[in-house]
Amino acid sequence: MTESTLQNESNSTIGSPAEAGEGTAGRTKLATLYDHYRDHALTTPFEVVGFWSAIALPFLYVPLLFNGISSQGELLTFVGLLALNLAALLAGHSHKQD
Repeated sequence: MTESTLQNESNSTIGSPAEAGEGTAGRTKLATLYDHYRDHALTTPFEVVGFWSAIALPFLYVPLLFNGISSQGELLTFVGLLALNLAALLAGHSHKQD
């Protein structure tokens, strides 16, 4: 390996030190934004609602799956519920982890 190449945590080569810093800077910025999010007083209610919504939303799938998805409207409802459940999981994943 030459002096101008580096290896990151996954042992893949990086062409220059500038390329190595780009990923680290992005992670640092993302970590800073996440810390600001966690420290904000309004995030706690969103985490609570997201957590409990992520638990309750799958119960709405049961009637759709029991009767079968036979129309485009039911399919869109099912996909919408899946997207809403994913958003709830993302919002509530940090609830009560302190």
